[in-house]
Amino acid sequence: MNKDTVIKHYQHSIEWVQSLTELTDKEWRSAIAEGKWSIAEIIAHFVPWDEFILHDRLKEFWNDRSLPQAPDVHKMNQQSAERARHEARSETIGRFIAVRTKLLQEMKKIEASRWTTPFLIGQTELTLSSYFQGLIKHDLHHMEQIKKVLSTERR
Repeated sequence: MNKDTVIKHYQHSIEWVQSLTELTDKEWRSAIAEGKWSIAEIIAHFVPWDEFILHDRLKEFWNDRSLPQAPDVHKMNQQSAERARHEARSETIGRFIAVRTKLLQEMKKIEASRWTTPFLIGQTELTLSSYFQGLIKHDLHHMEQIKKVLSTERR
């Protein structure tokens, strides 16, 4: 996965989330399945992770030392889901677009050759390409969940 592919995905994700402003409040706030999050909670949970990548990872990738482990996934996801339950859709979508746009701008500044330079997170060796490939896979998983529930509801 090269830099252009990653950038295209991030640009598309911004446009796609922007399109969710068209949803009804019921679609936005209903759980996508029994025991699952709502679309609001799914979109909100991307924000702290994008912020983490932007502020705690991107500038540290090539310091020749292992990057710190990510924060507690469950805790961070729970906090973002809780916030989504109380804020307006426009605020959740706005926060997503703002941080994802900043992340995209920072990615564009990274020269193409850096995308294949190895770095460590804990004991795991990665490249920017492999790191973002994992993040994109996560994005696409949630995007597919949302598309599926919306196509089912709108029949």
